[in-house]
Amino acid sequence: MVNRLSFRLFALLALALFPLGVIAVYQTDQVLDETENLRRNALFFETTSAARDERELIQQTLGSAEGLAALSILDDAPACREVMREFAETNAHIAFAGYTKLSGIMECGSEGDEVRDFRTLERLQRALDADGPSVYVAPLGSISQQPVLVVNHPVYVDRSLTGIVSLSVPLRLTYQPLTSPRYDHELRFVTFTNDGQTISASGGRENADDILPQMIDPEDLTRHVGTTFTGEDGLGEERIYAVASIFQDQVSVIASWPARTSVWGGALAFYVLNLLFPFAIWAAGLAFAWYELRRVVIRHVRDLRSAMRRFALGQRDGFPLRLQNPPEEFAEAERAFNRMAIIIAESEARQDKDLKDKEVLLKEVHHRVKNNLQMIASIMNMQLRSAKTPEAKFMLASLQRRVNGLAMLHRTLYTTPDLLTIEANELLEAVVTDISTMMTVPGIKIERELDALPLYPDQAVPLSMLLAEALTNALKYVGAKKDETPSVRVTLKEQSGGQYQLSVINSKGPIMLRPIPEVETISGLGTKLMKAFVSQLDGHQEVTEDDDHYGLHVTFERKDFESAT
Repeated sequence: MVNRLSFRLFALLALALFPLGVIAVYQTDQVLDETENLRRNALFFETTSAARDERELIQQTLGSAEGLAALSILDDAPACREVMREFAETNAHIAFAGYTKLSGIMECGSEGDEVRDFRTLERLQRALDADGPSVYVAPLGSISQQPVLVVNHPVYVDRSLTGIVSLSVPLRLTYQPLTSPRYDHELRFVTFTNDGQTISASGGRENADDILPQMIDPEDLTRHVGTTFTGEDGLGEERIYAVASIFQDQVSVIASWPARTSVWGGALAFYVLNLLFPFAIWAAGLAFAWYELRRVVIRHVRDLRSAMRRFALGQRDGFPLRLQNPPEEFAEAERAFNRMAIIIAESEARQDKDLKDKEVLLKEVHHRVKNNLQMIASIMNMQLRSAKTPEAKFMLASLQRRVNGLAMLHRTLYTTPDLLTIEANELLEAVVTDISTMMTVPGIKIERELDALPLYPDQAVPLSMLLAEALTNALKYVGAKKDETPSVRVTLKEQSGGQYQLSVINSKGPIMLRPIPEVETISGLGTKLMKAFVSQLDGHQEVTEDDDHYGLHVTFERKDFESAT
Protein backbone atom coordinates (compact mmCIF):
# COMPACT_ATOMS: atom_id res chain seq x y z
CA MET A 1 0.00 0.00 0.00
CA VAL A 2 2.80 2.42 0.87
CA ASN A 3 4.48 1.85 -2.51
CA ARG A 4 1.29 2.62 -4.44
CA LEU A 5 1.69 5.70 -6.61
CA SER A 6 -1.77 6.99 -5.67
CA PHE A 7 -0.89 6.92 -1.93
CA ARG A 8 2.37 8.80 -2.47
CA LEU A 9 0.76 11.44 -4.65
CA PHE A 10 -1.99 11.90 -2.04
CA ALA A 11 0.62 12.42 0.69
CA LEU A 12 2.57 14.90 -1.44
CA LEU A 13 -0.54 16.92 -2.30
CA ALA A 14 -1.55 17.03 1.38
CA LEU A 15 1.83 18.56 2.22
CA ALA A 16 1.87 20.98 -0.73
CA LEU A 17 -1.59 22.52 -0.34
CA PHE A 18 -1.43 25.57 1.89
CA PRO A 19 -4.33 27.75 0.72
CA LEU A 20 -3.91 30.22 3.56
CA GLY A 21 -0.37 30.96 2.52
CA VAL A 22 -1.42 31.54 -1.09
CA ILE A 23 -4.23 33.85 0.01
CA ALA A 24 -1.86 35.79 2.25
CA VAL A 25 0.62 36.25 -0.58
CA TYR A 26 -2.12 37.40 -2.93
CA GLN A 27 -3.63 39.87 -0.47
CA THR A 28 -0.27 41.34 0.44
CA ASP A 29 0.53 41.78 -3.24
CA GLN A 30 -2.73 43.70 -3.65
CA VAL A 31 -1.92 45.90 -0.66
CA LEU A 32 1.54 46.64 -1.99
CA ASP A 33 0.15 47.59 -5.41
CA GLU A 34 -2.42 49.88 -3.83
CA THR A 35 0.23 51.48 -1.64
CA GLU A 36 2.43 52.04 -4.66
CA ASN A 37 -0.46 53.71 -6.50
CA LEU A 38 -1.05 55.98 -3.50
CA ARG A 39 2.62 56.93 -3.49
CA ARG A 40 2.47 57.76 -7.18
CA ASN A 41 -0.68 59.86 -6.70
CA ALA A 42 1.00 61.65 -3.84
CA LEU A 43 3.97 62.36 -6.09
CA PHE A 44 1.64 63.73 -8.76
CA PHE A 45 -0.04 66.02 -6.19
CA GLU A 46 3.35 67.13 -4.86
CA THR A 47 4.38 67.89 -8.46
CA THR A 48 1.47 70.25 -9.10
CA SER A 49 1.89 71.85 -5.66
CA ALA A 50 5.58 72.52 -6.18
CA ALA A 51 4.92 74.50 -9.37
CA ARG A 52 2.02 76.50 -7.90
CA ASP A 53 4.05 79.71 -7.39
CA GLU A 54 5.53 79.42 -10.88
CA ARG A 55 2.07 78.87 -12.36
CA GLU A 56 0.73 81.94 -10.58
CA LEU A 57 3.67 83.99 -11.87
CA ILE A 58 2.99 82.94 -15.46
CA GLN A 59 -0.76 83.49 -15.12
CA GLN A 60 -0.17 86.95 -13.59
CA THR A 61 2.17 87.83 -16.43
CA LEU A 62 -0.30 86.54 -19.02
CA GLY A 63 -3.08 88.59 -17.40
CA SER A 64 -0.90 91.69 -17.65
CA ALA A 65 -0.13 90.94 -21.30
CA GLU A 66 -3.84 90.49 -22.00
CA GLY A 67 -4.60 93.88 -20.39
CA LEU A 68 -1.90 95.63 -22.41
CA ALA A 69 -3.15 93.96 -25.59
CA ALA A 70 -6.56 95.57 -25.04
CA LEU A 71 -5.15 99.13 -25.05
CA SER A 72 -6.13 101.33 -27.99
CA ILE A 73 -2.85 103.27 -28.05
CA LEU A 74 -0.64 100.46 -29.33
CA ASP A 75 -0.47 101.94 -32.81
CA ASP A 76 0.63 105.31 -31.31
CA ALA A 77 4.33 104.54 -30.86
CA PRO A 78 5.29 107.38 -28.41
CA ALA A 79 2.25 106.80 -26.19
CA CYS A 80 2.71 103.05 -26.36
CA ARG A 81 6.39 103.29 -25.33
CA GLU A 82 5.47 105.44 -22.36
CA VAL A 83 2.86 102.95 -21.17
CA MET A 84 5.25 99.99 -21.60
CA ARG A 85 8.07 101.81 -19.79
CA GLU A 86 5.82 102.73 -16.87
CA PHE A 87 4.46 99.16 -16.69
CA ALA A 88 7.96 97.64 -16.57
CA GLU A 89 9.10 100.08 -13.87
CA THR A 90 6.12 99.39 -11.63
CA ASN A 91 6.35 95.58 -11.94
CA ALA A 92 9.65 94.30 -10.61
CA HIS A 93 9.25 90.85 -12.15
CA ILE A 94 9.03 92.27 -15.70
CA ALA A 95 12.37 92.69 -17.47
CA PHE A 96 10.88 94.05 -20.69
CA ALA A 97 7.49 94.81 -22.24
CA GLY A 98 6.84 95.49 -25.91
CA TYR A 99 4.39 95.36 -28.79
CA THR A 100 5.38 93.76 -32.10
CA LYS A 101 3.29 94.29 -35.22
CA LEU A 102 2.24 91.47 -37.44
CA SER A 103 4.98 92.51 -39.87
CA GLY A 104 7.62 91.66 -37.26
CA ILE A 105 8.57 95.33 -36.56
CA MET A 106 8.63 96.55 -32.94
CA GLU A 107 8.19 100.32 -32.54
CA CYS A 108 6.89 100.14 -28.97
CA GLY A 109 9.04 98.85 -26.13
CA SER A 110 9.91 99.62 -22.52
CA GLU A 111 13.62 99.99 -23.35
CA GLY A 112 14.60 102.90 -25.64
CA ASP A 113 12.86 104.53 -28.56
CA GLU A 114 14.53 102.67 -31.38
CA VAL A 115 12.63 100.56 -33.91
CA ARG A 116 13.55 96.86 -33.81
CA ASP A 117 13.23 94.36 -36.65
CA PHE A 118 12.25 90.88 -35.42
CA ARG A 119 11.22 89.45 -38.78
CA THR A 120 14.13 86.97 -38.67
CA LEU A 121 13.51 85.91 -35.05
CA GLU A 122 12.06 82.41 -35.42
CA ARG A 123 10.61 82.19 -31.90
CA LEU A 124 8.70 85.45 -32.34
CA GLN A 125 7.40 84.35 -35.72
CA ARG A 126 6.04 81.15 -34.12
CA ALA A 127 4.35 83.27 -31.47
CA LEU A 128 2.75 85.43 -34.19
CA ASP A 129 1.53 82.30 -35.98
CA ALA A 130 0.09 80.77 -32.79
CA ASP A 131 -3.66 81.04 -32.37
CA GLY A 132 -3.72 82.38 -28.79
CA PRO A 133 -1.29 83.00 -25.90
CA SER A 134 2.12 81.38 -26.08
CA VAL A 135 5.20 80.93 -23.94
CA TYR A 136 8.82 80.29 -24.88
CA VAL A 137 12.27 80.51 -23.32
CA ALA A 138 14.94 82.85 -24.64
CA PRO A 139 18.37 81.73 -23.36
CA LEU A 140 19.55 85.31 -23.97
CA GLY A 141 16.91 87.99 -24.41
CA SER A 142 17.42 90.20 -27.46
CA ILE A 143 16.86 93.36 -25.38
CA SER A 144 17.21 92.39 -21.71
CA GLN A 145 20.43 90.40 -22.44
CA GLN A 146 19.60 87.78 -19.83
CA PRO A 147 17.77 84.43 -19.83
CA VAL A 148 14.06 85.19 -19.84
CA LEU A 149 10.67 83.54 -20.10
CA VAL A 150 8.66 85.33 -22.78
CA VAL A 151 4.85 85.42 -22.40
CA ASN A 152 2.97 86.51 -25.53
CA HIS A 153 -0.64 87.56 -26.04
CA PRO A 154 -2.16 88.34 -29.45
CA VAL A 155 -3.63 91.74 -30.24
CA TYR A 156 -6.85 91.88 -32.25
CA VAL A 157 -8.47 94.92 -33.84
CA ASP A 158 -11.92 94.32 -35.31
CA ARG A 159 -11.28 90.57 -34.92
CA SER A 160 -8.15 90.83 -37.06
CA LEU A 161 -4.71 89.97 -35.69
CA THR A 162 -2.45 93.04 -35.72
CA GLY A 163 0.44 91.87 -33.54
CA ILE A 164 1.41 90.52 -30.11
CA VAL A 165 2.28 91.96 -26.72
CA SER A 166 5.37 90.30 -25.22
CA LEU A 167 6.43 90.38 -21.55
CA SER A 168 9.81 89.03 -20.46
CA VAL A 169 10.28 87.52 -16.99
CA PRO A 170 13.85 86.78 -15.79
CA LEU A 171 14.31 83.03 -15.42
CA ARG A 172 15.98 83.52 -12.04
CA LEU A 173 12.54 84.43 -10.68
CA THR A 174 10.90 81.25 -12.00
CA TYR A 175 13.12 78.70 -10.25
CA GLN A 176 13.28 80.42 -6.86
CA PRO A 177 10.17 78.54 -5.63
CA LEU A 178 11.82 75.21 -6.59
CA THR A 179 14.90 75.91 -4.46
CA SER A 180 13.03 76.78 -1.28
CA PRO A 181 13.67 74.62 1.85
CA ARG A 182 10.27 72.98 1.43
CA TYR A 183 11.67 70.87 -1.48
CA ASP A 184 15.24 70.21 -0.31
CA HIS A 185 14.49 66.46 0.20
CA GLU A 186 14.55 63.67 -2.43
CA LEU A 187 12.05 65.36 -4.78
CA ARG A 188 13.47 66.96 -7.94
CA PHE A 189 11.54 69.25 -10.31
CA VAL A 190 11.92 70.65 -13.83
CA THR A 191 9.48 73.01 -15.58
CA PHE A 192 9.54 73.16 -19.37
CA THR A 193 7.66 74.52 -22.35
CA ASN A 194 5.72 72.43 -24.85
CA ASP A 195 8.73 72.38 -27.21
CA GLY A 196 11.05 70.97 -24.54
CA GLN A 197 12.78 74.20 -23.40
CA THR A 198 13.72 74.21 -19.73
CA ILE A 199 12.30 77.08 -17.68
CA SER A 200 13.52 76.12 -14.24
CA ALA A 201 14.92 73.16 -12.33
CA SER A 202 15.74 72.20 -8.77
CA GLY A 203 19.10 73.71 -7.97
CA GLY A 204 19.16 75.72 -11.22
CA ARG A 205 18.51 75.23 -14.94
CA GLU A 206 21.96 73.70 -15.38
CA ASN A 207 20.75 70.65 -13.40
CA ALA A 208 17.88 69.90 -15.81
CA ASP A 209 19.77 67.27 -17.85
CA ASP A 210 20.66 65.36 -14.65
CA ILE A 211 17.03 65.37 -13.48
CA LEU A 212 15.16 64.57 -16.72
CA PRO A 213 14.66 60.91 -17.77
CA GLN A 214 17.14 59.53 -20.28
CA MET A 215 14.64 57.47 -22.26
CA ILE A 216 12.42 60.42 -23.30
CA ASP A 217 13.51 63.44 -25.33
CA PRO A 218 12.58 66.79 -23.69
CA GLU A 219 10.33 67.77 -26.61
CA ASP A 220 8.32 64.53 -26.12
CA LEU A 221 7.67 65.04 -22.41
CA THR A 222 4.42 66.94 -23.10
CA ARG A 223 2.90 63.66 -24.38
CA HIS A 224 3.27 62.20 -20.88
CA VAL A 225 1.30 64.93 -19.08
CA GLY A 226 -0.99 63.41 -16.45
CA THR A 227 1.00 60.15 -16.15
CA THR A 228 3.62 58.59 -13.90
CA PHE A 229 6.39 56.26 -15.03
CA THR A 230 9.73 54.82 -13.96
CA GLY A 231 13.05 55.57 -15.66
CA GLU A 232 16.69 56.50 -15.17
CA ASP A 233 17.75 60.13 -14.80
CA GLY A 234 20.79 61.72 -16.38
CA LEU A 235 23.00 60.35 -13.59
CA GLY A 236 21.78 56.78 -14.10
CA GLU A 237 19.63 56.63 -10.93
CA GLU A 238 16.26 54.90 -11.22
CA ARG A 239 13.45 57.27 -10.26
CA ILE A 240 9.67 57.54 -10.44
CA TYR A 241 8.49 60.46 -12.60
CA ALA A 242 5.22 62.40 -12.68
CA VAL A 243 4.32 64.99 -15.35
CA ALA A 244 1.62 67.67 -14.92
CA SER A 245 0.53 70.72 -16.92
CA ILE A 246 0.68 74.05 -15.07
CA PHE A 247 -0.37 76.46 -17.81
CA GLN A 248 -2.71 75.75 -20.76
CA ASP A 249 -0.57 72.85 -22.08
CA GLN A 250 2.11 75.49 -22.80
CA VAL A 251 4.15 74.92 -19.64
CA SER A 252 4.45 71.64 -17.73
CA VAL A 253 6.38 70.38 -14.72
CA ILE A 254 8.03 66.99 -14.19
CA ALA A 255 8.97 65.71 -10.74
CA SER A 256 10.93 62.63 -9.76
CA TRP A 257 11.21 60.51 -6.63
CA PRO A 258 13.93 57.89 -6.06
CA ALA A 259 12.62 54.40 -6.73
CA ARG A 260 14.38 53.13 -3.64
CA THR A 261 12.06 55.25 -1.46
CA SER A 262 9.01 53.64 -3.06
CA VAL A 263 6.80 51.22 -1.19
CA TRP A 264 9.46 48.51 -1.21
CA GLY A 265 11.81 50.86 0.67
CA GLY A 266 9.66 52.13 3.51
CA ALA A 267 6.90 49.58 4.02
CA LEU A 268 8.77 46.42 3.05
CA ALA A 269 9.75 45.44 6.57
CA PHE A 270 6.16 45.64 7.81
CA TYR A 271 4.76 43.44 5.09
CA VAL A 272 7.63 40.93 5.24
CA LEU A 273 7.03 40.45 8.93
CA ASN A 274 3.34 39.79 8.30
CA LEU A 275 4.08 37.33 5.49
CA LEU A 276 7.14 35.61 6.89
CA PHE A 277 5.52 32.81 8.88
CA PRO A 278 2.82 31.62 6.38
CA PHE A 279 5.22 32.03 3.49
CA ALA A 280 7.93 30.03 5.25
CA ILE A 281 5.50 27.15 5.91
CA TRP A 282 4.25 27.24 2.33
CA ALA A 283 7.79 27.38 0.88
CA ALA A 284 8.99 24.50 3.06
CA GLY A 285 6.02 22.33 2.12
CA LEU A 286 6.46 23.13 -1.55
CA ALA A 287 10.18 22.34 -1.43
CA PHE A 288 9.56 19.01 0.28
CA ALA A 289 6.77 18.10 -2.15
CA TRP A 290 8.98 18.98 -5.13
CA TYR A 291 11.85 16.87 -3.77
CA GLU A 292 9.61 13.85 -3.21
CA LEU A 293 7.86 14.27 -6.55
CA ARG A 294 11.20 14.27 -8.35
CA ARG A 295 12.49 11.28 -6.38
CA VAL A 296 9.35 9.14 -6.64
CA VAL A 297 7.83 10.09 -10.00
CA ILE A 298 9.74 12.47 -12.23
CA ARG A 299 13.08 10.65 -12.35
CA HIS A 300 11.39 7.33 -13.24
CA VAL A 301 9.28 8.97 -15.95
CA ARG A 302 12.41 10.63 -17.29
CA ASP A 303 14.31 7.32 -17.35
CA LEU A 304 11.43 5.59 -19.13
CA ARG A 305 11.13 8.42 -21.66
CA SER A 306 14.87 8.40 -22.33
CA ALA A 307 14.89 4.63 -22.83
CA MET A 308 11.91 4.75 -25.21
CA ARG A 309 13.49 7.55 -27.22
CA ARG A 310 16.82 5.74 -27.55
CA PHE A 311 15.05 2.52 -28.50
CA ALA A 312 12.93 4.34 -31.12
CA LEU A 313 16.10 5.86 -32.60
CA GLY A 314 17.59 2.38 -33.02
CA GLN A 315 19.99 2.44 -30.06
CA ARG A 316 19.96 -1.00 -28.50
CA ASP A 317 22.61 -0.45 -25.80
CA GLY A 318 21.59 0.06 -22.18
CA PHE A 319 18.90 -2.62 -22.16
CA PRO A 320 17.22 -4.10 -20.22
CA LEU A 321 16.12 -0.96 -18.32
CA ARG A 322 16.75 -0.86 -14.54
CA LEU A 323 14.89 1.77 -12.45
CA GLN A 324 16.18 2.54 -8.95
CA ASN A 325 13.66 1.72 -6.21
CA PRO A 326 10.58 2.47 -8.35
CA PRO A 327 6.96 2.37 -7.09
CA GLU A 328 4.97 -0.70 -8.01
CA GLU A 329 3.34 0.95 -11.02
CA PHE A 330 6.68 2.02 -12.50
CA ALA A 331 8.14 -1.43 -11.82
CA GLU A 332 5.34 -2.97 -13.90
CA ALA A 333 6.00 -0.43 -16.68
CA GLU A 334 9.70 -1.30 -16.52
CA ARG A 335 9.03 -5.04 -16.95
CA ALA A 336 6.56 -4.42 -19.80
CA PHE A 337 9.03 -2.17 -21.61
CA ASN A 338 11.87 -4.69 -21.28
CA ARG A 339 9.66 -7.51 -22.63
CA MET A 340 8.59 -5.32 -25.54
CA ALA A 341 12.19 -4.34 -26.28
CA ILE A 342 13.35 -7.96 -26.35
CA ILE A 343 10.52 -9.04 -28.66
CA ILE A 344 11.07 -6.12 -31.04
CA ALA A 345 14.85 -6.57 -31.09
CA GLU A 346 14.52 -10.28 -31.96
CA SER A 347 11.94 -9.52 -34.65
CA GLU A 348 14.16 -6.80 -36.14
CA ALA A 349 17.13 -9.15 -36.20
CA ARG A 350 15.10 -11.76 -38.12
CA GLN A 351 13.77 -9.12 -40.52
CA ASP A 352 17.24 -7.71 -41.15
CA LYS A 353 18.59 -11.18 -41.93
CA ASP A 354 15.68 -11.97 -44.28
CA LEU A 355 16.01 -8.60 -46.00
CA LYS A 356 19.74 -9.00 -46.55
CA ASP A 357 19.21 -12.49 -47.97
CA LYS A 358 16.56 -11.17 -50.36
CA GLU A 359 18.73 -8.25 -51.42
CA VAL A 360 21.64 -10.53 -52.20
CA LEU A 361 19.37 -12.91 -54.13
CA LEU A 362 17.68 -10.09 -56.08
CA LYS A 363 20.98 -8.44 -56.98
CA GLU A 364 22.33 -11.79 -58.17
CA VAL A 365 19.23 -12.34 -60.34
CA HIS A 366 19.52 -8.92 -61.98
CA HIS A 367 23.26 -9.38 -62.44
CA ARG A 368 22.90 -12.78 -64.12
CA VAL A 369 20.06 -11.56 -66.34
CA LYS A 370 22.22 -8.63 -67.39
CA ASN A 371 25.16 -10.92 -68.14
CA ASN A 372 22.97 -13.30 -70.15
CA LEU A 373 21.49 -10.46 -72.18
CA GLN A 374 24.95 -9.06 -72.87
CA MET A 375 26.06 -12.53 -73.98
CA ILE A 376 23.10 -12.71 -76.37
CA ALA A 377 24.00 -9.25 -77.68
CA SER A 378 27.59 -10.38 -78.24
CA ILE A 379 26.40 -13.44 -80.17
CA MET A 380 24.20 -11.19 -82.29
CA ASN A 381 27.20 -8.96 -82.93
CA MET A 382 29.21 -11.94 -84.15
CA GLN A 383 26.31 -12.99 -86.37
CA LEU A 384 26.01 -9.42 -87.63
CA ARG A 385 29.58 -9.44 -88.89
CA SER A 386 28.94 -12.58 -90.91
CA ALA A 387 25.60 -11.41 -92.35
CA LYS A 388 25.61 -10.96 -96.14
CA THR A 389 22.47 -9.00 -96.95
CA PRO A 390 21.53 -5.47 -95.76
CA GLU A 391 18.20 -6.79 -94.52
CA ALA A 392 19.87 -9.31 -92.23
CA LYS A 393 22.36 -6.78 -90.92
CA PHE A 394 19.56 -4.29 -90.21
CA MET A 395 17.44 -6.86 -88.37
CA LEU A 396 20.38 -8.15 -86.28
CA ALA A 397 21.48 -4.58 -85.41
CA SER A 398 17.96 -3.67 -84.33
CA LEU A 399 17.66 -6.77 -82.17
CA GLN A 400 21.10 -6.18 -80.66
CA ARG A 401 20.17 -2.61 -79.72
CA ARG A 402 16.96 -3.74 -78.02
CA VAL A 403 18.73 -6.53 -76.12
CA ASN A 404 21.36 -4.02 -74.95
CA GLY A 405 18.54 -1.79 -73.72
CA LEU A 406 17.15 -4.59 -71.55
CA ALA A 407 20.62 -5.39 -70.24
CA MET A 408 21.15 -1.76 -69.30
CA LEU A 409 17.83 -1.79 -67.38
CA HIS A 410 18.88 -4.81 -65.30
CA ARG A 411 22.29 -3.24 -64.70
CA THR A 412 20.53 -0.16 -63.34
CA LEU A 413 18.29 -2.30 -61.14
CA TYR A 414 21.06 -4.13 -59.33
CA THR A 415 23.01 -0.90 -58.76
CA THR A 416 19.95 0.90 -57.29
CA PRO A 417 20.03 0.98 -53.44
CA ASP A 418 16.40 -0.08 -52.85
CA LEU A 419 16.32 -2.62 -55.74
CA LEU A 420 12.62 -1.86 -56.30
CA THR A 421 12.36 1.40 -58.20
CA ILE A 422 14.44 3.08 -60.88
CA GLU A 423 14.92 6.82 -61.31
CA ALA A 424 13.44 7.38 -64.75
CA ASN A 425 15.59 10.44 -65.46
CA GLU A 426 18.80 8.45 -64.86
CA LEU A 427 17.54 5.50 -66.92
CA LEU A 428 16.42 7.66 -69.86
CA GLU A 429 19.67 9.61 -69.72
CA ALA A 430 21.57 6.31 -70.12
CA VAL A 431 19.30 5.31 -73.04
CA VAL A 432 19.93 8.64 -74.81
CA THR A 433 23.67 8.26 -74.30
CA ASP A 434 23.77 4.66 -75.63
CA ILE A 435 21.56 5.34 -78.68
CA SER A 436 23.40 8.54 -79.58
CA THR A 437 26.73 6.68 -79.28
CA MET A 438 25.58 3.81 -81.52
CA MET A 439 24.02 6.11 -84.13
CA THR A 440 26.50 8.96 -84.01
CA VAL A 441 26.03 11.42 -86.85
CA PRO A 442 28.31 14.48 -86.64
CA GLY A 443 26.57 17.82 -86.20
CA ILE A 444 23.41 16.70 -84.37
CA LYS A 445 22.54 18.58 -81.16
CA ILE A 446 20.77 16.39 -78.60
CA GLU A 447 19.00 18.24 -75.77
CA ARG A 448 17.70 16.61 -72.59
CA GLU A 449 15.31 17.87 -69.91
CA LEU A 450 14.27 15.00 -67.64
CA ASP A 451 12.36 15.37 -64.36
CA ALA A 452 13.02 12.96 -61.49
CA LEU A 453 10.49 10.12 -61.52
CA PRO A 454 10.85 6.85 -59.55
CA LEU A 455 9.27 3.95 -61.46
CA TYR A 456 8.75 0.27 -60.82
CA PRO A 457 10.23 -2.09 -63.45
CA ASP A 458 6.75 -2.78 -64.94
CA GLN A 459 6.74 0.82 -66.24
CA ALA A 460 10.48 1.46 -66.47
CA VAL A 461 11.00 -1.31 -69.09
CA PRO A 462 8.37 -0.17 -71.63
CA LEU A 463 9.30 3.50 -71.07
CA SER A 464 13.00 2.94 -71.77
CA MET A 465 12.27 0.72 -74.80
CA LEU A 466 9.79 3.31 -76.09
CA LEU A 467 12.41 6.03 -75.84
CA ALA A 468 14.98 3.83 -77.60
CA GLU A 469 12.66 3.28 -80.59
CA ALA A 470 11.51 6.92 -80.73
CA LEU A 471 15.03 8.30 -80.43
CA THR A 472 16.30 5.91 -83.12
CA ASN A 473 13.62 7.16 -85.49
CA ALA A 474 14.35 10.78 -84.57
CA LEU A 475 18.08 10.40 -85.26
CA LYS A 476 17.25 8.56 -88.48
CA TYR A 477 14.97 11.28 -89.89
CA VAL A 478 16.47 14.42 -88.33
CA GLY A 479 17.10 17.23 -90.80
CA ALA A 480 17.59 20.96 -90.93
CA LYS A 481 17.21 23.99 -93.11
CA LYS A 482 20.14 25.81 -94.58
CA ASP A 483 22.52 27.36 -92.04
CA GLU A 484 20.70 25.64 -89.13
CA THR A 485 21.89 22.87 -86.81
CA PRO A 486 19.88 19.62 -86.74
CA SER A 487 18.58 18.94 -83.25
CA VAL A 488 16.74 16.31 -81.23
CA ARG A 489 15.05 17.20 -77.94
CA VAL A 490 14.09 14.59 -75.29
CA THR A 491 11.94 15.70 -72.32
CA LEU A 492 10.16 14.02 -69.41
CA LYS A 493 7.86 16.50 -67.67
CA GLU A 494 5.31 16.23 -64.88
CA GLN A 495 1.84 17.33 -65.93
CA SER A 496 -1.25 18.18 -63.88
CA GLY A 497 -3.17 15.41 -62.11
CA GLY A 498 -0.14 13.17 -61.52
CA GLN A 499 0.45 12.63 -65.27
CA TYR A 500 3.87 12.56 -66.95
CA GLN A 501 4.71 13.21 -70.59
CA LEU A 502 7.65 11.82 -72.59
CA SER A 503 8.41 13.86 -75.72
CA VAL A 504 10.92 13.20 -78.54
CA ILE A 505 11.09 16.07 -81.03
CA ASN A 506 13.44 16.28 -84.02
CA SER A 507 14.03 19.12 -86.42
CA LYS A 508 13.04 18.80 -90.12
CA GLY A 509 14.48 20.17 -93.29
CA PRO A 510 15.72 19.40 -96.75
CA ILE A 511 19.24 18.79 -95.53
CA MET A 512 19.54 15.20 -94.25
CA LEU A 513 22.74 14.18 -92.47
CA ARG A 514 22.70 10.69 -93.94
CA PRO A 515 20.61 8.85 -96.58
CA ILE A 516 18.07 6.37 -95.23
CA PRO A 517 18.51 2.89 -96.74
CA GLU A 518 15.33 1.49 -98.17
CA VAL A 519 15.58 -1.53 -95.93
CA GLU A 520 15.15 0.71 -92.84
CA THR A 521 11.88 2.17 -94.16
CA ILE A 522 9.91 -0.93 -95.08
CA SER A 523 10.07 -2.91 -91.85
CA GLY A 524 7.60 -0.93 -89.68
CA LEU A 525 8.65 -2.99 -86.62
CA GLY A 526 9.69 0.10 -84.65
CA THR A 527 6.26 1.70 -85.05
CA LYS A 528 4.54 -1.49 -83.92
CA LEU A 529 6.84 -1.80 -80.91
CA MET A 530 6.18 1.82 -79.86
CA LYS A 531 2.43 1.24 -79.97
CA ALA A 532 2.89 -1.87 -77.84
CA PHE A 533 5.03 0.01 -75.31
CA VAL A 534 2.48 2.84 -75.09
CA SER A 535 -0.20 0.23 -74.44
CA GLN A 536 1.88 -1.33 -71.64
CA LEU A 537 2.17 2.11 -70.03
CA ASP A 538 -1.61 2.62 -70.31
CA GLY A 539 -0.63 5.89 -71.95
CA HIS A 540 -1.84 8.12 -74.75
CA GLN A 541 0.26 8.82 -77.86
CA GLU A 542 0.12 12.08 -79.80
CA VAL A 543 2.09 13.12 -82.91
CA THR A 544 2.72 16.78 -83.78
CA GLU A 545 4.28 17.96 -87.02
CA ASP A 546 4.91 21.31 -88.70
CA ASP A 547 7.35 22.67 -91.27
CA ASP A 548 10.23 22.70 -88.80
CA HIS A 549 9.67 19.88 -86.27
CA TYR A 550 8.26 16.41 -85.86
CA GLY A 551 7.29 15.34 -82.34
CA LEU A 552 6.12 12.21 -80.57
CA HIS A 553 4.38 12.80 -77.19
CA VAL A 554 3.31 9.99 -74.84
CA THR A 555 1.33 10.85 -71.69
CA PHE A 556 1.02 8.25 -68.91
CA GLU A 557 0.30 7.98 -65.20
CA ARG A 558 2.81 6.72 -62.68
CA LYS A 559 1.53 3.55 -60.97
CA ASP A 560 2.62 1.72 -57.88
CA PHE A 561 3.67 -1.89 -57.89
CA GLU A 562 0.25 -3.41 -57.14
CA SER A 563 -1.70 -1.48 -59.78
CA ALA A 564 1.07 -2.08 -62.34
CA THR A 565 0.77 -5.83 -61.93
